[in-house]
Amino acid sequence: MADGDTQSEIVARHRGLVGRTMLVSAMTLFSRLLGFVREVVMASVFGDASAVSDAFFTAWRVPNLFRRLLGEGALSTSLQATLTEEDAAAGNAAGRALFLRTMRVATGILIVVSALTMLAIAGMPDRMPVTGWAWLGTDPAPVRDLAVRVMPYVVLVCLTALAGGALNVRGHYFVPSIAPAIMNVSWIAALVWIGYAFGWGASAEGARAIVLERQWGMAQLLAWGVLGGGVVQLLLHVPPLLRLGLVRAPVGEGSTERSGSARVASPWTVLWTAAPLALGAAVYQVNVMIDGLMAEGMLSDGGPTALYYANRIQQFPLALVATAAIASVFPALKALAVERRLAETRRLHDRAQLGVLFLAAPAAFGLAALAGPIASVLFEHGSYGGEGVARIASALRILALALVPAGAVGLMGRTYIALGDMRTPVRVSIWMMAANVALNVVFVSVLHMDVAGLALATACTSWGNLLWLSVGLDRRLGLPSGAGGFFARALRVSACGAACGAGAWLAWAGLARFADASTLGRAALLALAILAGAGAFALVAQLAGLEEWTELRSRLARRGRRG
Repeated sequence: MADGDTQSEIVARHRGLVGRTMLVSAMTLFSRLLGFVREVVMASVFGDASAVSDAFFTAWRVPNLFRRLLGEGALSTSLQATLTEEDAAAGNAAGRALFLRTMRVATGILIVVSALTMLAIAGMPDRMPVTGWAWLGTDPAPVRDLAVRVMPYVVLVCLTALAGGALNVRGHYFVPSIAPAIMNVSWIAALVWIGYAFGWGASAEGARAIVLERQWGMAQLLAWGVLGGGVVQLLLHVPPLLRLGLVRAPVGEGSTERSGSARVASPWTVLWTAAPLALGAAVYQVNVMIDGLMAEGMLSDGGPTALYYANRIQQFPLALVATAAIASVFPALKALAVERRLAETRRLHDRAQLGVLFLAAPAAFGLAALAGPIASVLFEHGSYGGEGVARIASALRILALALVPAGAVGLMGRTYIALGDMRTPVRVSIWMMAANVALNVVFVSVLHMDVAGLALATACTSWGNLLWLSVGLDRRLGLPSGAGGFFARALRVSACGAACGAGAWLAWAGLARFADASTLGRAALLALAILAGAGAFALVAQLAGLEEWTELRSRLARRGRRG
């Protein structure tokens, strides 16, 4: 296969950017909705001041960090970059060989890392040496036990991410997008079974020691459900891997390597590249992890759970907008970078950033305006009461401020990676993590801000990360300057987002007097307030002649005519 033909085929795999983004967004929406069901059931079963719920979410943050940094972030991104280069340079057969070798090496490393981490967690002291800080909280035994139980999920989710990344490179997006929903279904099924077995509200009744022992047993069963979901996620990828020739050669496949090329990339290239990506591409997730671990030692019972739920709500629009865009755009960014089509790379980056902002800005203002009602409708059930809801809402209002920079940084970091600059995102990440820890201590220990203090530290460092990386797009990466009017368009989009928040707040303030005590009644009024915010956004976007709004209407009209 000729070099030009190979590279054209590599780029052609990723045509239909809008369609792919819509597919990933739809599947992500489905998964996130199931995730909300999961959290609602979890809150109903364990309550708003459960030490075991705090312990489970603190324990879950360890494998969840691996999932976000390595599974969904670094490993998949690194494999996508290396596999794209291998396919372009040596053909699909060489790409398949790289994928299989990477899976074998990664499996061995992940098993060792998981086992060593389990041993370290089992043997770690209850308090941090020298400082004496109770980093595992007032009930360290459940944290340690549950962390050991869920740690093997790291192996399953990272291998799933490698498989999903390879499928994305070959143009398949459905299975990697639907796999998280399968995980949520498994988690919900385990919770429902536990709720019926132990009693929904009864699980939080009795003396503290009795409740702790009862809920600890419930959480141990839940850990098995989580691991079962991880197994199903991985197996789901096998059929498309076989169909696309990533596990074995398709029938009749000849050699697709370039003439005279004996090049076979090493799986260690993928793994070594993933190490800096783990910091450089996902500083926001690292800070969320730090916040959660510090919450266990710094906040009263229920605080770590409230922070976790606030993050879950905030990451719902983040996943729909930014995560979907990154998953869809990065392979195309890398394909353009391989061919050094820098002007097109910059245009694609800017176009994607404006698209992310077009959806993230109204979501951010809307979350800030409706934080209280959203938290109440979602979590004020069963054993979870108003005090816990108030803590969730206080954190969510501030985390809404981090929605725009968190989405923009993810896309911007992938642009650095696509063009081969790993050092800058890593360096910025290290500084932002240090700043996040310092701000956590100041806001919580000095200013006594409770859950909102940890959220504010995350918001501050997210904006700092965005400003730092944005300066280097042309200075460090050598990309041409963006099209004129980019920042003016971004400000107009943000103004329309503010109109969304204002419309939602005014609608809720007017409707709240009619709300009854039932969840269904409050949910109906909340839905009306959200629709009012969306209507305000659409009206202002139309009056302002927003380009993104005009393009969206045109695409919807064309799809309607085809339908």
